[in-house]
Amino acid sequence: MAQSTRGGEPLSPDGGKLGVLKFTWQADRYHHHWEFDAAEPSIASVESTSADAWPISPPLQQIHQQSFADGRQVVFGVGMAGRGHWSASFTLIPDLHCWIVELACRSPQEPDHLASTYQLSGDWQEQGEQGIAGSHLNQRLTVQPIAPGSLADLESNVLVIRPSSLADVATTHQWAFRLRIA
Repeated sequence: MAQSTRGGEPLSPDGGKLGVLKFTWQADRYHHHWEFDAAEPSIASVESTSADAWPISPPLQQIHQQSFADGRQVVFGVGMAGRGHWSASFTLIPDLHCWIVELACRSPQEPDHLASTYQLSGDWQEQGEQGIAGSHLNQRLTVQPIAPGSLADLESNVLVIRPSSLADVATTHQWAFRLRIA
């Protein structure tokens, strides 16, 4: 089953115990968050405004959901800000008990910064190579940057996942993370 939305229609793939990923339109882009066993977001994207050439999260303006026979559900997203062209995929993989999020930005110039920024609810701590671990509403969650190209930083329950380095030439930068529910 495929479902496309552009410019405002909400989308909410339900991963059951792996949470509901909700996309809602705010201003000129989609905001997204995961909910686990409650109507309160546990992990919510932090978005910039249209005035920011290098937003703090990818500015997704079109999204498309597709389900596959093996149980995977994928939300694909694209958007633009400044001179950057952004893409994202959010893949629910039930057999691995996780979501895999892959992001990219293509720009004809060196970016000031690239990242995905999230506000976290509950108690979270850095766990070294294991990523960021937390609990919220009796759910144990882990966010792991997918090496070698991604890093994660946590400060005051704000999680920033970013590429490990930025090239000073026109190129496509990629970063990714895994959200695992224990």
